Amino acid sequence: MYTNYRNILSACKWKVGAGTLSLTQQEWLLHEGSLTQKLLDVTSNFNVEVVQEKWIAKNSQKMTACNEQYWRREVLLKDGDTNWIFAQTLVPKKTIENIAQSVLRLGNEPIGLWLFSQQPTRTKLEWTQAENGLFARRGVYEINGYSLEIKELFLATFPYL
Repeated sequence: MYTNYRNILSACKWKVGAGTLSLTQQEWLLHEGSLTQKLLDVTSNFNVEVVQEKWIAKNSQKMTACNEQYWRREVLLKDGDTNWIFAQTLVPKKTIENIAQSVLRLGNEPIGLWLFSQQPTRTKLEWTQAENGLFARRGVYEINGYSLEIKELFLATFPYL
């Protein structure tokens, strides 16, 4: 199941702007504030289940042959026992070392509350609809010159899309 979610997020062709999204879809996929806070506003029993956290090597986007180290955190955002969103966060090692050491200790706390308390600059907000019909969004954030990326896959059980 999680491998399938990862594959969907890695194969996305991301789009910007509202495109063909309904107003309700825009409210969720193009939401510029904290998605965590938006979920807290509509759930009766919001909780986070950690799926996996580990260091990974990822090919650099630069013209070098080296691999960069990233902390990959994957969680399910839930209402009670119902899985709503599979979220994947990639944090470069230099971001962890310089401003985000506490991300390694979040446990079942949502990253969104930490992130938005840092007053980040969002440098990208994109969305897509996968071949299986599920929607996803991708945000890239910068805090004091250090970046991180969050991808969220809205599962079929998510009631608002």
